[in-house]
Amino acid sequence: MSIISGLAVGCLVGVGTLALGKNANTLSSEISNHVLLIVPMIATAALLGVLAEIHRALYGMVAASFLPIFQALTVCVYVIVALVFKLPLSVSNLLTSSLLAAGMGIVLGLVQLRRIMRPWARQPIQLARKSEILAQSWPNLITATSFVVASQLDIWVVGLGGSASDVGCYGLAQKLGSMLSIPITIVSLTILPHIVTNWARHRRLYLQWLLRLSATGATLAALVGFISLAGFGNSIIKMAWGDSYSRAFEVALILGAGQVIFSAGGVSGYVLILLGRQKVAMVSTLLIAGLTVLLAVWAMFNFGIVGVAAAYATSSAVQMLTNVLLVRKFYQLRSNAWFINPLRVGHLLSHVPKS
Repeated sequence: MSIISGLAVGCLVGVGTLALGKNANTLSSEISNHVLLIVPMIATAALLGVLAEIHRALYGMVAASFLPIFQALTVCVYVIVALVFKLPLSVSNLLTSSLLAAGMGIVLGLVQLRRIMRPWARQPIQLARKSEILAQSWPNLITATSFVVASQLDIWVVGLGGSASDVGCYGLAQKLGSMLSIPITIVSLTILPHIVTNWARHRRLYLQWLLRLSATGATLAALVGFISLAGFGNSIIKMAWGDSYSRAFEVALILGAGQVIFSAGGVSGYVLILLGRQKVAMVSTLLIAGLTVLLAVWAMFNFGIVGVAAAYATSSAVQMLTNVLLVRKFYQLRSNAWFINPLRVGHLLSHVPKS
């Protein structure tokens, strides 16, 4: 599904670009020249994501964490080398490097996957029917789609209701604020298989400790980043981008605060999905995402980009609180960040499974 959707989006970009025509938009001629690179780049990135998920399911945590960032990391290295040695740097070169990096990541992922699976005993297993898989997975598809769409619509709202300056400032603030989500992203990349394993083996106490410890660690890391952003962000923005982007600082602080609050909920949303409450997670995500977009539209026309940022930060807090309360209701697990007494760490470690 990821491969097909990637191809579909890539083809849609190409068709839309060609349909606009060169006279309709001053950028269309430039974009038309890059369509042949954009389409396979999206498809290979989707395949890279599929490989990462397979590795995560097989407890290949190093590969699962490394593959999603391999493409971006390679492009960053290329940009640094090009700037240092004054090599030609263009959109075509960036797209080409991204495509080649995704291809190399796919090769590495497949080689590592073959190495992991080679020693497996070839025993016959009874496969689940496609209808059964679809019945369990369709709420997850809607949940993921609605979450991704809602998280991308804020810049569209700013673009439709504001000026080019608003879009630039909000885009910069969005990138700065999203850096504070890196700790919880790392946690979610590594902890998911452990949730299923420990729940299935009735290790409730250890699972709750694992959820709370990961949420607390991610929140503390995000809080350190937020304090750093509050202390040095304004100076960095003015030094790197100039005074014209000074409005981005306030917006970045609001979005960053939302990320810190969301990190406090840990991986509560994934707990609902993995332990059988997919439809509950779908309904809550759809409701909150829909209300967030409506609130952001109203806030944009009344308070500008600061209002949009406040709407999305509030949404993060509401989503976090909802997920935490639902996990507590259905599974009697406390999955949110909390103060952990250092004196009890030894006692909690005694519950770590020997396997």
